[in-house]
Amino acid sequence: MTWKKWFGIISGVVLVGLIGTISYFYMTDPARLTTAPDFTNLTRTVTNNVLLSPSEPDVMLTFDERYTYIGGQTFTLYGTAAVEQHFFVEAYPDGRMKSFFWLQFERFLPDNTFTYDYSESPLQIQIGDYDFFTDTAAGIVSPIFQLGQPGTDGYLARKFAADRGYHYPDEYLYARLVHIPDVERRTELLIIFIDDLAPTGFSATALREGGEDAEEWPTVEATMLDKIRSVMQIEPLPS
Repeated sequence: MTWKKWFGIISGVVLVGLIGTISYFYMTDPARLTTAPDFTNLTRTVTNNVLLSPSEPDVMLTFDERYTYIGGQTFTLYGTAAVEQHFFVEAYPDGRMKSFFWLQFERFLPDNTFTYDYSESPLQIQIGDYDFFTDTAAGIVSPIFQLGQPGTDGYLARKFAADRGYHYPDEYLYARLVHIPDVERRTELLIIFIDDLAPTGFSATALREGGEDAEEWPTVEATMLDKIRSVMQIEPLPS
């Protein structure tokens, strides 16, 4: 058998294997089940920087005047949960994103029995009368996948902002706050906060564990959480 025939056989086997691998990852990736966003059928309303949520949970969120509401969207996430997102942006004078609130009201669909569990979150903080499981980090935007993985809630949130001219800062502070409103744990209020890291004078790499400025992280983290509390209020929905 000539080398050309061997090459053809090997190339065919490699190609079949590659197609099989791609097909496997596609079929097992729940992101393929995420639906396209709808920008019209929103349950929550926003007027004068006050977001009113009539359910799950029934709350009123008020944002400082430095923030601009840029809209919201709904979609089904991974085929398992109904999601409604709303977004507020604080911008620099030149229009670049300075900080960003991404609010997500999420509920598992009735055809599954999943529940939310954030018991391993490193922090729990209080805003008003509401408890939040909390995670924080110093982040860096990927130069290749700037919006993240398509089909994820994060991708859809970042794309929504980017389509309106707002992109994450290259390096940023990140906080994820999650409130579970009832004992069934099948609904959640998720608040993602992004803040430009540049004004701190630190880099994300330096602030991370093992970095040269890692000992400064508790102070930077506390300052970020204080900012969240100062620019966002959450209260029960007025009756």
